[in-house]
Amino acid sequence: YLSETAAVGLRMLLTEQIVRRGAMVCGFRAGRTNIEIATFNNIPHGTVRNFRMTYNKFVEDGGKEEEFDVTNGKRKRRSDAHDDDIVDNIQQIIDKDPGRSMRGIARELSVSDFLVRKIVKQDIRYKSYSLRRGQFMSAATKERRAERAAALLNKTCSFFSDEKNFNQDQKVNKKNNRWLCSDPSEVPIVMATKFPATVMVLGVISNKGDVMPPHVFEAGLRVNSKVYLDVLKNIVKPWMDQVAGDRPYLWQQDGAPAHTAKKVQDWCEDNFPHFWGKEVWPPSSPDLNPLDFFVWGVAERDTNRSPHSTKQSLINSITEVFANFDRESVVNACSRVRSRLEEVVDAKGISFVKFKGGNNHLESSRHRFLKNLNGPIGERSKTQNLGRKERIIFVRSDAECGERTL
Repeated sequence: YLSETAAVGLRMLLTEQIVRRGAMVCGFRAGRTNIEIATFNNIPHGTVRNFRMTYNKFVEDGGKEEEFDVTNGKRKRRSDAHDDDIVDNIQQIIDKDPGRSMRGIARELSVSDFLVRKIVKQDIRYKSYSLRRGQFMSAATKERRAERAAALLNKTCSFFSDEKNFNQDQKVNKKNNRWLCSDPSEVPIVMATKFPATVMVLGVISNKGDVMPPHVFEAGLRVNSKVYLDVLKNIVKPWMDQVAGDRPYLWQQDGAPAHTAKKVQDWCEDNFPHFWGKEVWPPSSPDLNPLDFFVWGVAERDTNRSPHSTKQSLINSITEVFANFDRESVVNACSRVRSRLEEVVDAKGISFVKFKGGNNHLESSRHRFLKNLNGPIGERSKTQNLGRKERIIFVRSDAECGERTL
């Protein structure tokens, strides 16, 4: 219970709020701006702005201006169309075809697009995600991938390697790359050449943060086992010996044809302290190689921030980016290999993508509504998000690192 003094104070406060609301309504009807109303009545501009939204919503919902009650500060009116039936109908449509657009659902149910989006977000608790392209993996590939990932859990790799093709065109992320301007005609057009020049690069990193200067294969050179073995002998091994010093190290390479050739495997067995043979590295596993899931993306973001007019300009940019790589970032990327191996084992070989805030390979389950057992039958009291399956198989495969003509 409130004391008499507190009750008087509360009544005075409520009276003051009613007077302020009445003053704002008079200003709205007189056509005054929010700034004018706030200045004249000594009311915060944000309060006027928010109350105008409430007032306009009341009028848009069919209310008459003279019927607006200034004594009621909160008047969040729920549309008559927003009931359990419409929520269930939208849920059924989505369950039948999750690819339907929300505009299409709104047209089918003869409701507003805003209402559909509100129900999907607040009641069903779904979010709209873009489709992803992926590489098909057979059941046998998934099984081998899971088995080999499990075998590597307790092994530490010292040096990771991979190849990548860079081209001279500017790299554009259609979702993240934006241009701030007043008119869309001011947005520059990113040109793409019909046959862009490309360079193939071999990258090697260590779990201590060392980054080998990128080796660029000669243009038109077919990277077969002979060419690859020559690079291992004259470039890769001398660099690794220098970086590792006296400590033993382990060499990793994927299952590209040039890597799994018998003479390459025999040479690695005879000349490296330790290395993972062709039966060790999981197939189709760019998500386990730090060059694939970290280094190449960071490098391409910087090297292809703008287009290159010549191939040499592209090579110079790649060399500069590799020389300035942050050691700590490389170490962190290599340290994430074990957790990714665990993800592959848990997912039984299915490929995955790291998402923020949650598991990456949850069993598929639709969002369910929890009924209020104490309320009327069918009353919706709470929505629980039980998680959705988010899986992806990467487009790029180990086979792409095989013999190529540049």
